[in-house]
Amino acid sequence: MKKSLLIILMSTLLGCTKEGDGNWQYAGFLMPNPKIEMSIDSRLPKDVNGYSYFKLYSSETQNIHTISGSIRINGKVPDNPRMKVEWENNLYWNLVKGDTIATITKTYLNYYTGQFEVVKLPPLVSNVNALVPTINKVCYNSADGSINTVIAPKWEMRGDTMTIVARIGSITKVEKIILK
Repeated sequence: MKKSLLIILMSTLLGCTKEGDGNWQYAGFLMPNPKIEMSIDSRLPKDVNGYSYFKLYSSETQNIHTISGSIRINGKVPDNPRMKVEWENNLYWNLVKGDTIATITKTYLNYYTGQFEVVKLPPLVSNVNALVPTINKVCYNSADGSINTVIAPKWEMRGDTMTIVARIGSITKVEKIILK
């Protein structure tokens, strides 16, 4: 009887979970919020007002760029479990049914003729209407504590200011990027 009670007591004391509000729970006891430090870096030049600016490079496709940062909990890299970072921004674009999503080309060396050949495959076409976000919504920190997401604005968004928000629990960081 004493052994089974001890085993039950030990198993409840060893269990830990992370609550959705950022609190940590150990064996049913709610612990205070850990000290979370998060930074984000647009990896872009900044103007005198502190706004980053991104020079769009393609008028045909989305303009891909990586946003980076780092997180620490109580001064340490979160390892087990790794932390989920939620990202959002204010810009979207419409994908219309029938629009070409991608054009794929295949390049290869033809061993029979010795010629380098390029074959254009049929385009990938959308079969639905959709509102497309211009940021990846979620990432988890890597082993060194770094976090990364990708933005992909379109040419039509030139002149807009993209507001990026990164969130872990109650910690929020905001970066503004002017699209040029």
